[in-house]
Amino acid sequence: MAVIVVGTEKNFAALRPRLFSGKVSAAAVKETTEALAAANPHVDLQALQPGTILTVPDLPHVSVKGDVSLDDTTKQMLEGLANAGASALDELVATARKTERDAAAERKQVAAALGANELDAAVRQDKSLGPDLKAARDAVDEAEKQAKARATALDDARTDWSKELKALQGLLP
Repeated sequence: MAVIVVGTEKNFAALRPRLFSGKVSAAAVKETTEALAAANPHVDLQALQPGTILTVPDLPHVSVKGDVSLDDTTKQMLEGLANAGASALDELVATARKTERDAAAERKQVAAALGANELDAAVRQDKSLGPDLKAARDAVDEAEKQAKARATALDDARTDWSKELKALQGLLP
């Protein structure tokens, strides 16, 4: 059983192009009107409101395309939303990757500074610096591990979000 999401149509007559293809007899229109009214007792077919969801009974002369029929305005809006979502996702991922590259370069500089021979010489002279230096090096290593985990999570999220956006686009006939 298909559904129609009412768009700009004000009454049943305006829905006819979404229900029938080609010419239809008056008897078929009457049968469809009655079946539609029975399947949707909460709806006044002569005073439709945008966003109303109509259940369409399976009838031989009814030809709703797909499981969900949307008006052109709604289809265009959903397509625009999906496209904007895909663009925003691309921008978000690009920004996150640039930020991570910058942070990786900074971690590399910090790691190089913490690995300097002068620091090792200072630790040999003052043993109390050893634990602090080790903690700083461990923190840089941990930050690197977390960065790899974030990169993996970002890739997973991008894959999931892309699938969802494609699924949304797939709903559009």
